[in-house]
Amino acid sequence: MSETVAQEGAARKVSLREELTARRKAMTPDLIDERGLKVQARFLATPYYQKARTVALYAPIRGEVPTRDILIAALQDEKIVCYPLSHVHGRILSFRAIKSEAELEPGRLGVREPTNSAELIPVDQIDLFVVPGLGFTRDGKRLGRGGGYYDATLKAASARSRRVGLAFSDQVVDTMPTTSDDVDMDLVVTEAETLRGLYRDWDFLDT
Repeated sequence: MSETVAQEGAARKVSLREELTARRKAMTPDLIDERGLKVQARFLATPYYQKARTVALYAPIRGEVPTRDILIAALQDEKIVCYPLSHVHGRILSFRAIKSEAELEPGRLGVREPTNSAELIPVDQIDLFVVPGLGFTRDGKRLGRGGGYYDATLKAASARSRRVGLAFSDQVVDTMPTTSDDVDMDLVVTEAETLRGLYRDWDFLDT
């Protein structure tokens, strides 16, 4: 990739982030809750969720799709549920497991996360990553907020792990610039449809 093409792609990402952030800010809390219930219900019906034993969730911020229903269902289904921590060593996120919603507390950045007493879960033991994003394409490409933490973490995860992006339909775009650092989703779930990205099998078997 030439330097000029890379610069154009970076500029396009900045512009797309601004556009998608504005779309998300335009959504009212009631609309987020209403659509969020539908996204979560669709996600819970996927074979990726149903087959996974260890699930990494996120605590939503700034208009991201809620995940509380997924947490409640996963705990009832006796899955191991973990959340990322705000203290990052390098680029790879650390995760701790929780057994109830009460174990989530505001962290260093104001985002809810497990307490320090919660069990650490190695990244390579996570079957399914549920991933937020500013935008997604119909074939599973993802645009984050620009930190690159999820991309680095997903690359460090086990080859048997899978990833599902949660989004509102307003966040789905036709195209987006990508680099070799970007990681695609297996599925993207919105309130209206489930989009197939990599769509790899869901056996979660060691390879």
